[in-house]
This record gives sequence, C-alpha cells and structure tokens, in this order.
Amino acid sequence: MPEVKFTTDADGDITPFYIVERGDCSFVKKIRNMESIGVAVGIIIDTNEENVDNVIMSDDGTGGGIRIPSMLIGKTDGKKLLDFLKRASDEEIEQTAIMAQFIMEKPDDRVEYDIWFTSSNDRALDFISDFKEHDSKFGEKVLMTPHYVFWKCTFCEDEYL
Repeated sequence: MPEVKFTTDADGDITPFYIVERGDCSFVKKIRNMESIGVAVGIIIDTNEENVDNVIMSDDGTGGGIRIPSMLIGKTDGKKLLDFLKRASDEEIEQTAIMAQFIMEKPDDRVEYDIWFTSSNDRALDFISDFKEHDSKFGEKVLMTPHYVFWKCTFCEDEYL
C-alpha cells in the first residue's frame, strides 16, 4: 500500500489524502482509522469488479462523529492510481495533485437529504421522532429520504429466519 501522500491547497496548507483498498472491514472502520492518523480525505479502492455508483458506503452503526469526507473509486481506476504511485519517482509524486470533488446536485432547488438508520439503533429512532416537527416546517423546500438498513441476526436460529 502507498504511504500517506500530501498535496497543498490554495492557501499552501498541507492536506493529507490516504488511499486504501476496500478489504473486509467496514467503510466506517477504514475511515475512522484514517481520521485518527490525521487524514483529511479518505480514498477507498473497490476490490470488486462492479460499478461503484451502485455501492453505498453505509454506516455500520458506529459512524457517529466521523468528520472527514471519503470516497470509493473503482477497481480499475484504483489500480491505475496505485500502479502510478509504485513506479513514479519522488519528483513525479511531488508534482502530482489529487483532487476530490463532492458534488451535491439540486435539480429542483430543494435541499435533499437522506437519513440512514436501523431499527436496532434507539438513538436514530429517537432522532427521527424528534426531528419530525422540524422537518414539517421546511415544507416543499426539502426532500428527506429515509433508508432502512437490515442485518441478519447472527444469534438467531435458522428455523426462525
């Protein structure tokens, strides 16, 4: 794996990017680990041959408090990036800039937001219940889409599944 690479922003401040492969641990754990070492943007390379536009980097239930943006890039693009970093000279790497753009489209001038939760998270259910009053005040200016995450019960007997 490549080590942490640094670029500078318009003010000359160093902004670390970290690149990792998807692997077996959750997206949240990967990003939390990156955040704990001072990374500003986490880049995860998919290890599966799939369209990453169809992959949701979902919360495993422990994502509260994460403050850095992250993205998933496809296996083919990730391989190109890793191959370049492995063969590039120090001078080439020093001249390389990694740019991340997070675009949130608003085609109809509404604020759109998603809320992800699971029925096993009481805090999420309390939030939704409490937020209902505030959400209704926004009226047609916002669109909230709820998403429900379900996990197989690992402690349940097969006969009840």
